[in-house]
Amino acid sequence: MKKLTILLITIGLILQISGIVMADNIGDHQVTIIIAVVNELEIIGGNITLTINTATAGSGLIDDTDNTCALDWTTNSGSVKKITGQLDTDYSTGISLAVNVTVAGGNGASAGQQTLISASAVDLVTGMHNEFVSANTLGYTASAPTASPASETKTVTYTILDQ
Repeated sequence: MKKLTILLITIGLILQISGIVMADNIGDHQVTIIIAVVNELEIIGGNITLTINTATAGSGLIDDTDNTCALDWTTNSGSVKKITGQLDTDYSTGISLAVNVTVAGGNGASAGQQTLISASAVDLVTGMHNEFVSANTLGYTASAPTASPASETKTVTYTILDQ
């Protein structure tokens, strides 16, 4: 009986030791990083008011300009993007708003001063890809050379699109 007890204890110790030796002391798993396409725009500066209240005799009303806003963007897209500007509704006949984005860096190029007179999108910046750019001056010029006194508020929407 003693021999059987010693044999069982010995077998138990051997199994415990082999269990310790066989235990896995390494763990691993995969980590996947997914980077989605990101296109972000931000307008820096609040709402603006352009007031046309002067004229040159014999030459019509003098435009009003505001360059206090900025347009920042980030795009990590490998495909070429552009920024468009669009009014929510048309201005009345004789009133127009010109927009100019002065590009501060990156791949994008300004399309120069573009006139927004209707609810149709106009290209403002082209050639953007894999960039983040801030402090791009957003300039507005209001014109109404022959318009009667009026006040119109429009919303300008900026959008990043595939070029």
